[in-house]
Amino acid sequence: MKNYKNKDIETFEKLHNKPISKMTRRDLLGAGLIQFTATMTLPTILGMMAKSEYAQAQEILCPKGGNASLVPIVNLNLAGGAGLAANFVPHDQGLQPLSSYTKLGLGQSPNFQYAFANNAPFNNSGNGSQILAGIMTELQGTMIANNTVFAGVPVRSRDDSSENKFNMDGLIQRAGRDGFILPNLGVNRNNFALAAPPTPLNVRSFNDVSGALSVSGTLGTLNSAQQSRLFKLITNLSGKQARGLASLSGGQELNKLVQCATRSNSELVGGDNSNLDPAQNQAIADIWGIDMATNKGSRDYIFASLVYNVLQNNSASANLNMGGYDYHNGTRTTGDERDNNAGVMIGKILRTFAAMNKKAFLTVTTDGGVTGPSNEVDGVWTSDRGSAGCLYMIGYDPAKAPEAKSFQLGHFNQGQGADESFITSGTVEKAIAGMFANYLSFSGQTGLIEKALPRVFSNEDLDKVLIFAA
Repeated sequence: MKNYKNKDIETFEKLHNKPISKMTRRDLLGAGLIQFTATMTLPTILGMMAKSEYAQAQEILCPKGGNASLVPIVNLNLAGGAGLAANFVPHDQGLQPLSSYTKLGLGQSPNFQYAFANNAPFNNSGNGSQILAGIMTELQGTMIANNTVFAGVPVRSRDDSSENKFNMDGLIQRAGRDGFILPNLGVNRNNFALAAPPTPLNVRSFNDVSGALSVSGTLGTLNSAQQSRLFKLITNLSGKQARGLASLSGGQELNKLVQCATRSNSELVGGDNSNLDPAQNQAIADIWGIDMATNKGSRDYIFASLVYNVLQNNSASANLNMGGYDYHNGTRTTGDERDNNAGVMIGKILRTFAAMNKKAFLTVTTDGGVTGPSNEVDGVWTSDRGSAGCLYMIGYDPAKAPEAKSFQLGHFNQGQGADESFITSGTVEKAIAGMFANYLSFSGQTGLIEKALPRVFSNEDLDKVLIFAA
């Protein structure tokens, strides 16, 4: 028997220096890679190099990044029909208060508190806007609100229904924003608007994010240093070597994986998780109250992971979902508590934008609305009222106070509901299209509106719809 420890045998570390056409079975045995070469078919390599239930190998080995000028975007969905129009207070077409807000639990003539760079109006009667209170609890002592614009989006939507077309992930992809690693993160419980979204990585724990990048199967027997060197070997293959590799079992599909491998993959495997794990960024960990010992399946760890990875451009977008917003139980107590929780969450997201020094966009959606008819302020919530639905869009820029020509997209009529005669107020899908057009404008990419939203808005429509500027 021959001695395979002969000094002429190439080691794993040196194997990448040898042309693939010169590699022999003896070389591969000596380098410990014979199992890898013996199983180079597409289904197997997907199983070995990635957990295929989370992400395609192309997403891990072929980071895209896409249109870097499109700012990071996060959606917060409040499932159940929150009273968003009783926190931010919609005005009429002329940006004047309505004659009455008795159907919105605000009484006849509520007082207003103006906030953010564009002086958006919020309820300041009785207990006031608990969403704004939650936001300001998080932002106190900072200048973040001064660099934020806030707009309400009145729209009729279906009560308590996941069929509302709030999901804009497909539009984000159509416009060209891709994650370096994954297309989008989190669960958006609602139907998509105008374009089908990519398959998300449903995050139940931070481990779902890190697991999407892990090396498993046969390659999992290699230690971290060996895995890193193997990725570097693939990265450094010449065109000739890659063509030779393509002649092996697995053929063209394997060749695609090899040809698009980049140095960042070896860094993902060989380095730490600081660009993935929010607990390893102290500023982010402090905002979300987490550390390395925190349960990675906790809501704060999950939400921090979602927002952090979008801001790192590892993912194109993220969807955060909070339940319990079908709160018309004959009291105001539950609703105020839930609204405050939502405000705190919005504040944490904005603080994360600021801590990462990132210009970014946040949308807040909910299924329908709520009513509490009363001539008194703080009227109790008694039933659903989707005709008084409202959404939010929020833009943050660390460099300056953003520009916005209004605090609302659309308006309420004197019936205290969304005026459906306005372009975006009659259907959720049009409202989401309007919000997305403003996202593109906020990103300085109005030229992409027709590509992402073909024939949805005329030029005349856009003059009314675009209220955010870059």
